[in-house]
Formats: sequence, structure tokens, C-alpha cells
Amino acid sequence: MVLLGQPELDARLAQPRLRQLRQRITFAHRLRPMDERECGAYLAHRMTVAGYRGPPAFAPRAVRRLHRASRGIPRLVNILAHKSLLVAFGRGERQVRAAHVRRAVRDTEDAHAPRPWWRRLLRPA
Repeated sequence: MVLLGQPELDARLAQPRLRQLRQRITFAHRLRPMDERECGAYLAHRMTVAGYRGPPAFAPRAVRRLHRASRGIPRLVNILAHKSLLVAFGRGERQVRAAHVRRAVRDTEDAHAPRPWWRRLLRPA
């Protein structure tokens, strides 16, 4: 049996009443978040597998924004990439730009838009 889940599954399995089930888990792996380079390579790979042939579908700034907003979590990368592609397509553009990702982030509950670097300098000490 293969059991897949999100981090909340670990908390559920930690309950004392599930001790016997935990003891029977012979292999566990936690998927770590991707760094920005891995995220860009992942997006390019997914586009190739989907049959896309052409220049990069995601501009470098779009990859950077998508990575920051998703925190490198593959599930969020997929969601934001999909929504960003839809925004670009809806505008008749062939490459996803940072503005497209920004719109996707605003529409995605788990994603967050990082504050601009200069706003971090203005926060009270």
C-alpha cells in the first residue's frame, strides 16, 4: 500500500491511537520545496512533456515571482503556473510574464505575494 498526503497527514499519524499503523510504515519521504533554479527547470520540463516546443514559456522574472509566491511547493507551483498560463492565453500573449503570475497569486489562497524589498526596510523595529 502506498500512502501519500500533505504535511497534515504526519500530524494525524502522530496520534497515539495510530501507533500500530505508524509502526508498519517501512519507508517515508518528504518532498522538499524546490529552489528557484529547480522551479524553472521543472516548469520547462512540464511544458515539454505537455508538447510545447518553442522559446521559454515563462520569462525569468515570472519564474522568480512564481517561485517566491509558491515557496517552491510543487502543488502550488503547478496551480500558479496553470493560472498564469491561462492569464497569458486570455491576453493573447505567448510568454508568461511576472504580471500574469501576480494575477494568479491574487487568485490563489495558499500563495502569497512577497512584500517589496523596500517595504521590509520600513517596518518598525
